[in-house]
Amino acid sequence: MARALLLLREMRNAVLTMMLALSTSALGAEAGSFAGTVVDAVSQSPISGAVVTARSSTLAGERSAVSDSNGLFEMKSLPTGTFDLTVKREGFQAFSSGHLALAGRLVTIRAILQRVAPTPPPAAPRGNAVEFSDVITAPLMISGPNPEYTEEAIERGIEGTIAVRCVVDTQGQVHDCKVQKSLPLMDRAVIDALEARKYRPALSQGKPVDVFYVFTVRLKLPDQ
Repeated sequence: MARALLLLREMRNAVLTMMLALSTSALGAEAGSFAGTVVDAVSQSPISGAVVTARSSTLAGERSAVSDSNGLFEMKSLPTGTFDLTVKREGFQAFSSGHLALAGRLVTIRAILQRVAPTPPPAAPRGNAVEFSDVITAPLMISGPNPEYTEEAIERGIEGTIAVRCVVDTQGQVHDCKVQKSLPLMDRAVIDALEARKYRPALSQGKPVDVFYVFTVRLKLPDQ
């Protein structure tokens, strides 16, 4: 009986020793920390509201922190391992730290964010073109080429009518053309010819105006 009690006491001590070892190991594995500052690359001023995210194969999921008004952030109690830190803030390019080894110590980071170049405003429409109507004198061609047949269109015997809506401006230039009625294998050739032409501009009450004008072009296969 005494021997059984002694054996039971030894087993209990062994379990307690194992639990203590595991507990100590876990505490040691979660002794690392990241801390740092997020700043503007140009002004070097702190950036608040930046989201710092830590990822590692030794970390379940991910850990995040947000920089304060002084650009400071901190992450504590991280397991030993190799980490990738990313820093993101609207209006700035994302920052990546690359691989950072963490093993029971404090690692400091200075994240320098580059501002994203502002998106240029959309191009303003060229001129203030008006729709062509009966009260406007139509543009008149002065010079320029006729459409050149493509080899593919010749091989397939393509003939017919194509309608292209363009802007003819007060300088007699043709631009911003869009096909309204297509002709296979010839759309681009017709647009190129129209945009290479020079026109006498359309007139409204005797004054040149930019005008939306529909060119109707009849195409016939060249003589062989």
